[in-house]
Amino acid sequence: MAVYSARAMDGVSEDFSGLPEYKTRSERNAERVDRRFGQRRNNPYRGHRTRIILVGGFAVALVLLALSLVVLFAPTPYLGTNYASIAKSVGAASAHDCRPGGSGWVCTKEVDGSAARYEVKVDWAGCWDGHLIGKPAGSNGAQPEISGCVSLMDHLTAG
Repeated sequence: MAVYSARAMDGVSEDFSGLPEYKTRSERNAERVDRRFGQRRNNPYRGHRTRIILVGGFAVALVLLALSLVVLFAPTPYLGTNYASIAKSVGAASAHDCRPGGSGWVCTKEVDGSAARYEVKVDWAGCWDGHLIGKPAGSNGAQPEISGCVSLMDHLTAG
């Protein structure tokens, strides 16, 4: 005959290995976060939206930079051409020294104390070529041909 103690018979043993382990609130929160974000970490598309936003933003920035450089270095197609900006670009003494004439502009430029007149033709991009009108180049030091482009500074400083 076996003798059983009353303690063993009441269904409560002193071995608590079958019970779940007690966890603190921070441990439970950490497990919940791990369950929630564990799937995201293993997802092959993780960060896809961020990459699209970064690449798209970079592409938009490049396009805006290119457009601003075009407007900065070739503003004439966007701002147009007027007598003041051409006079400033050619190097005339005042803005009123260039006026429409013939198929282009006639600009007066002071060279070595005397005035030299040039027939200036401007293309669509604001670049111009000028040919001396009248006196030969050797008489007053004027160059027979001049050329250049109307810049943004010419537009801004034209009076």
